[in-house]
Amino acid sequence: MPMPSEVSLAVVNARVWTGDARRPWADAVLVRGATIDTAGSSAEVKKRVDEDTRVIDAGRMTLVPGVLGRLAHEGAALEGSRASLVGAGEPADFAILDRDIARVTPASLAEARVVLVVVAGQVVHAQGDFRGAMP
Repeated sequence: MPMPSEVSLAVVNARVWTGDARRPWADAVLVRGATIDTAGSSAEVKKRVDEDTRVIDAGRMTLVPGVLGRLAHEGAALEGSRASLVGAGEPADFAILDRDIARVTPASLAEARVVLVVVAGQVVHAQGDFRGAMP
């Protein structure tokens, strides 16, 4: 298991909805331990990985933050949960959906599938092309 100071996971080539009104979109996330270190460009994140970092190419699918990711994965409300962000210092809790949710109709949004879930910096669910991301 990586030490918390080590970069453990990078998701690149994504459509990252940060949940931050000042910077709503990014295209990569770098995880250090159980915390997001960086949400930014794929080029920026790729410069910071090493041979021990698990790199996931999201294929332009949408990455959503914590509570939204858990809701999509569990299909139930999480009482008392605050809205979360994808940004430096935030918990590394997020999900990747099989489509760009910003460019779909409301009807097709209901058909979106969760293809990857990360909780506390660890991949806990993966399907389809993402199965190789499981530890």
